[in-house]
Amino acid sequence: MKLLLIGDSDSQILACEALCRFGDNRILDITINAVPREGTPPIILQRAAALGRLWQFNLAQIYTHPELSTFDAVGVYLTGSKIAEMKSALELILDPQNRPLLFCGFNGVVLEKFIEGVTWRLGYDVVCLSGPRDLEALRRITAKTPFEKQNVALVGLQRNNLDANTPYCDRRKCLVFSEQVVMPRKETDRARMLKILADLARRSPDWQILVKPRIAPDERTFHNFSYHIQDTFYGSIGRIPDNMLLDYRPLQDLLRQARMMGTVSSTAFFDALDFGCRPIVMADFGINPKNGSHVFAGSGVWLQLDKMESLDQLEAERWEPDPNWLNWMGYEKTYQPDNLITALERAKDNRVNHTVMGAEVPAGYLTNSGLSFMQLRLNAENAIAAGKLNDAASFLKIACQMRPTHRNVARRLAAVSCRNRILRNVLLIVSRRRIR
Repeated sequence: MKLLLIGDSDSQILACEALCRFGDNRILDITINAVPREGTPPIILQRAAALGRLWQFNLAQIYTHPELSTFDAVGVYLTGSKIAEMKSALELILDPQNRPLLFCGFNGVVLEKFIEGVTWRLGYDVVCLSGPRDLEALRRITAKTPFEKQNVALVGLQRNNLDANTPYCDRRKCLVFSEQVVMPRKETDRARMLKILADLARRSPDWQILVKPRIAPDERTFHNFSYHIQDTFYGSIGRIPDNMLLDYRPLQDLLRQARMMGTVSSTAFFDALDFGCRPIVMADFGINPKNGSHVFAGSGVWLQLDKMESLDQLEAERWEPDPNWLNWMGYEKTYQPDNLITALERAKDNRVNHTVMGAEVPAGYLTNSGLSFMQLRLNAENAIAAGKLNDAASFLKIACQMRPTHRNVARRLAAVSCRNRILRNVLLIVSRRRIR
């Protein structure tokens, strides 16, 4: 099976990477397209390239790529409404009888806006979910709607393939705290979070607490933030304990060595389990959906660190994640990426009788937004202004398919497709219209 996975941010590319843990018995040809975007760390691209072939095309270039129709399935890991727009665009561009199957999913644990996220994804051939928690929510949302039989695959929350882990007793007495850029959101809460960790470090002199920032101070990602954790670290604690440090090494390297890992609500909780590191969740901010902590409240390791006597006490009490909660979330061997391949094979066999993709949905039912004709025109004009005529042609071709009788779009397409530079410039001037 030939797969194309498309991601447009560092976190979405990591979701594609996590999905590529297919069994050795699968014969797969994998291409990952990392949509060019400022702030994507080079290490993310290197890891993606190690999984197969790496593309770095924007969406307009993908729409017109000659290999697009040769893939058996296309995985769409984009942000927001782009997920629905990609589906609508590919349905217009490709032969409906022979087009690749389309699938999509979520990046790690869905902490908030699950309903909104589902609306963008309904109608795909397969929607990947982590486990029973998300499946139950999806079925409740789509009950008695045209999407109640939406095809899904439970791909789980295990994201790392490992041969063996260092035994717990051979690990350093170290707790790694995995920072999240936007949780908690308030700067005062983030300062309080570090103060709690600093006090715990003072009460645990035999331990080391490493705070792992998500990114370095000079890096930028999809998430915007006002204060880097480094600034908060040095500006809010006062005298920093000798056994508390910032550590910018890759999180995987730290989890391989440490005994414990702490977080507010990061999906790194499950990475810690993968690497044999005992995870705990900081409950000091209460059950707050804005921090994502409501999801972890039943984990069995949801603890108030400011009330903990020391890390020695925590280690002696041997807190372990609740197995039922782990299964409910999707951290269980039966939930794995191979389930996606099985679901795609089933969807391919049933394509003739497929009733979800492209179905007419009566007014009033929950559905996702379609492709915006106006947005296509705006994208084309932006591409023309930037001198990217091939990209502009891609957007205008789709717009022409949506509205074949729209004369100005046809004229703009003819203009950008003209090979004579002087004539092309004249045509672009006379065909220019204000888009409202």
